Amino acid sequence: MLNDPTYVEAARQFATRVLQQEGANNEQRLAFAFQQALNRDPHKNEQSILLDLYEKHLAEYQADLPSAKLLAKVGLAKTSANLDVAELAAWTTVTRVILNLHETITRY
Repeated sequence: MLNDPTYVEAARQFATRVLQQEGANNEQRLAFAFQQALNRDPHKNEQSILLDLYEKHLAEYQADLPSAKLLAKVGLAKTSANLDVAELAAWTTVTRVILNLHETITRY
């Protein structure tokens, strides 16, 4: 599921919502994402891991904007023009992880 285009697009749209939180810093954005997906705040270790993941991918996407732009084009939904594409790509990576947690996926 992690790389399925539908899930990548869903994660990108989720990342867009995360980034549109007014005045939010990255800790608040991550807490918002967890509340939306899991109805709880992230544990300290989850917060640390995912914010490190964000920083790592942000640096990579800032150094490779064509890759960030490719990720922003996955799926049919349009990408908001007022968002920084590297930041959107980095948050998409984080939201992809959140959407693929066992806790998020319903299993029967």
